[in-house]
Amino acid sequence: MSRPGETRVPLLPTLFTLGNLMFGFLALAKFIDALHSSTGSGPFDAEFEQHLLRGCKYLVWAMVFDALDGRVARLTNQQSPFGAMLDSLADLVSFGVAPAFLAKITYEHGMTALGLPYRPTVITGFCSLYLICAALRLARFTTDEADDSDHHTFRGLPSPAAAGSIIAACFFIFEGRLELGFSDGAANTLGIALTRSLPYVAAALGLLMISRVRYVHVFQRYIGHRPRVFHLVCLVILFWFAFQFHEWALFLFISIYVVGGLVLGLRAAARGTSPVDALPPPWDPDDGETGDPDAGRSR
Repeated sequence: MSRPGETRVPLLPTLFTLGNLMFGFLALAKFIDALHSSTGSGPFDAEFEQHLLRGCKYLVWAMVFDALDGRVARLTNQQSPFGAMLDSLADLVSFGVAPAFLAKITYEHGMTALGLPYRPTVITGFCSLYLICAALRLARFTTDEADDSDHHTFRGLPSPAAAGSIIAACFFIFEGRLELGFSDGAANTLGIALTRSLPYVAAALGLLMISRVRYVHVFQRYIGHRPRVFHLVCLVILFWFAFQFHEWALFLFISIYVVGGLVLGLRAAARGTSPVDALPPPWDPDDGETGDPDAGRSR
């Protein structure tokens, strides 16, 4: 028996949420290790890069746990205000603090190694703007997004997508250059452009998070339906491509979602329609909706 007023904690969803938080902390620890190991030799020194990429992979795992905790809560019928609040706090670390820190150290290390001047105070301000917007986004979701009747769209860019954009850019900077002929002696133009623009992109992503632009909930629209065999084969091929060329695929997919979603959202707002109307229909629209309409809603 529980004592009067004692909070009962849902076990499985809480463990997944704490997994999200743990991987966010591990990512921050790896980013700090990267700073300590940096020698400043070469455009991207190998030990710095190794620690940084390990931290980025930890953030990907944080996204996986974040995607699972809400679904587990619904499957076990253990949704609670405690779980929603804890999830937002974990997301603030994994998709707020860690990506902002990642953007800052990647930019500053790259600029220093390339011998280019920059203003640390200004860069810190842009990265702080991302963090502030992520906190506002999560607070807004916790307080009023649950009352939103449109379960197929988000109001503002979801924080995992914003964090994923910064992670994808870093994967592309540190791994994608191998296919572009990047060497220790000469950096490719795209890698330098991404490095130099990272804090400003982070600030723009922050503003998108607190905007009123409607972003489509892709998983809710398509995963809740039964695909035909042909569509399933296409998905398998797509996942294989993403696995084999993750540094390119992640950057491409996230860019399409962020930029394409912005265009769809602004166009729909101007026409007074939903951005969902401009997308292809689900795999089999005759099957109707399946599952909980709130399933997998990202913050």
